[in-house]
Amino acid sequence: MNKLVFDIGGTNTKFALMSEEGKILEREKVRTDYSSPDNFYSGIAGIALKYKDRADAVAISTNGRMDMTNEVYRAYTIGTVAGTNLKEEVEKRVGLPVSIINDGFAAALGEFKCGAGKGSKNMLGIVLGSGMGGGIILDGKVYAGSKNNSAMVFGMINGVDGGKVDLAGVSTSFSMLLYKLAAIKQEAPENMTGERFFELYETGDEMARMLLTGYCRSIAYTVYNSAMLLDLDCIVVTGGLAARDAIIDGINESLQTMLGGFDADPATKMLLSMANVDMNDFNISVKKGELLLDANLYGALYNLLDK
Repeated sequence: MNKLVFDIGGTNTKFALMSEEGKILEREKVRTDYSSPDNFYSGIAGIALKYKDRADAVAISTNGRMDMTNEVYRAYTIGTVAGTNLKEEVEKRVGLPVSIINDGFAAALGEFKCGAGKGSKNMLGIVLGSGMGGGIILDGKVYAGSKNNSAMVFGMINGVDGGKVDLAGVSTSFSMLLYKLAAIKQEAPENMTGERFFELYETGDEMARMLLTGYCRSIAYTVYNSAMLLDLDCIVVTGGLAARDAIIDGINESLQTMLGGFDADPATKMLLSMANVDMNDFNISVKKGELLLDANLYGALYNLLDK
């Protein structure tokens, strides 16, 4: 029977009635109501009850991290619902079984099952929106970690300079990028939308190009270090911003620049030569996601079906 699938975001909640084969039969988007826990859960339940006769289970991708039971909100989410049991609260209101998966995990799983990562075995999914998220697939399964906290890519460190930490979560925040460009251009922050940013970029604006280069370089550091640690056979960049070829190209260009830097430093080049290192091991590239904004929906569906 069909499944009702939710992708709960910080601003909006997308939902779709989906077949077990992955066909989206109906879809809609509403604003997420975080004004109180009751309003939050009532909003989800109200949607689910309209589809109760056409679906036999609910699958949820959530923007919050869950505890080890994968049921209770704990950190990195809106405070009003932290500490509540998402699975229990939705099930008692709707009367259908509920499965839950973190949105970064969901995006990776979706791309792995039926997107750009299909056919791979060990995959990293990087999700680009207002910030950066991620999910890891190892031996064909989502790797959640000991605390259900794996792929916390925004918490990775890209470098330390004079005691100042370059935190990936800051340098890969596209919202921060927009704020910076607005300040440079002396424009109102609310007017510097993603569309406005890329209009400037495509017309050759020097500051927009400089900022996007730095943004892509920060993502490339995260990608590179993850690939070295996990020996991945596929890295997919998905989410809304992955639709922009300038970002995919920029990440890959940064990865190649990093690789070229090995030859530029005599000490590094000598050490790698002495160790008989196969330089192909350092040649990393990313693939553009195929599901993009729908990756979370597909991941939530497959998380439910795989249980």
